[in-house]
Amino acid sequence: MQNKKKYLSPIQSLDFYLQNYQALCKKLKLDNDLSELRAVLKRDLETSVKEILEKSNYEALVVTDVKKKIIWVNNGFREMTGYSKRYAMGKKPTFLQGKKTSLETKNEIRLLLKQQKRFSRALINYRKNGEEYLCCIDVLPLYNSSREVTHFLAMEREEIAA
Repeated sequence: MQNKKKYLSPIQSLDFYLQNYQALCKKLKLDNDLSELRAVLKRDLETSVKEILEKSNYEALVVTDVKKKIIWVNNGFREMTGYSKRYAMGKKPTFLQGKKTSLETKNEIRLLLKQQKRFSRALINYRKNGEEYLCCIDVLPLYNSSREVTHFLAMEREEIAA
């Protein structure tokens, strides 16, 4: 009679591993983004901003100054748009917009930025290769110690049609 050994199915162990792996990747991405943000802003972030980032399901982060010029993007920006960090620096995020981007939404965003309050909107943007995608943005004003807005942080993700 042969000895039959029981082995854990590779599929079952892979499921367990992937769940933990994805959580670890998300945490490492967040830690890296927070570290880079602190370095770019030359200050620590408010606890509320950290908590928002932890709960957010963003793919890309974009930081602009108050004149709406990009001063930093995370690595996810290239993955989502196809544009390099170097290319994005100094430009306004409007370079991602195009023919099908709603003028009404663009005007709303402009007005909301002037109000310096948190807001969310969705608009059609374009990747480097010309492909359009629906971009959901959640914009937070960032304040200095004097409670003046110094930057805007946009958390962006692509909305995939069902």
